[in-house]
Amino acid sequence: MSETGLSDLKSIGKFFKEFTDPYERKARLMPGLLAVLPVLVGLLVLYGPRYPLLTALSSLLCGCGALYVLANVARTRGKAAEERLVRQWGGLPSILCLRHRDSHLDRITKERYHQLARSKLGIIMPTVDDEASDPKAADEAYEAVCRELRRRTRSNRSMLFKENISYGFNRNMLGVKPIGISTSFAGVAFALLLSGAINLAPWFFSADRLLSPGLPAALTFLISALMLCFWLFHFTESAVRRVGYAYAERLLECLDSLPARRTTQNGLQMKTDPTAKSNDQPV
Repeated sequence: MSETGLSDLKSIGKFFKEFTDPYERKARLMPGLLAVLPVLVGLLVLYGPRYPLLTALSSLLCGCGALYVLANVARTRGKAAEERLVRQWGGLPSILCLRHRDSHLDRITKERYHQLARSKLGIIMPTVDDEASDPKAADEAYEAVCRELRRRTRSNRSMLFKENISYGFNRNMLGVKPIGISTSFAGVAFALLLSGAINLAPWFFSADRLLSPGLPAALTFLISALMLCFWLFHFTESAVRRVGYAYAERLLECLDSLPARRTTQNGLQMKTDPTAKSNDQPV
């Protein structure tokens, strides 16, 4: 790749670093960039060397908020995908894990989490009969537990934070999947045209041209085909479900490390966990 093409990538990388929040950068911006990667590669390898104006234009677009737009699109589409998945699953994995009728967690672990939620969070947990008679009210209690756990663990930068980023990344990748598949197909088609393997007017196909397509066409084809495979076979609903349950397990494990509620001599409860402000974006 020429110096001009490299400078295009460096200009994008410079603005990429401005996303200082790890969640914002990895879970939102990266899915947006990966969704348009085949198009970006095709434009840079072909037009970057011949049109230096492209470097200035890419820097201008990034400076005007193009990366923020990509991150926002990824988040918006990811949340829409999550809402659809939650309807299919019957609730978020963190809520499902607390239900008596759900079998993801063993009964002993689930009962321990219920008891910890009562003793450390002060939330009355429904019994098996309570849940069976009023599932909606039971889910409200489980949601209250998860919401309070997220509030108290906002400053947690250990495995919980990593699982949160992983869930957000996979969810948003699923949200932009239609865009990613479209740009990948477009990248493959563009690479075939660029290599001379196909021609539109008049139409012909030459397999021999694929043996020596040239560096721009080969690079565009390889990246586009690789991304297409990822979009089709890796970023799926089942993948989001798996990482969703992994995040839910790490979240509920935080019940063990929460400090117990303290009480005064008069029996009044004292707050032990002030609200911590953080850049972390909970699921």
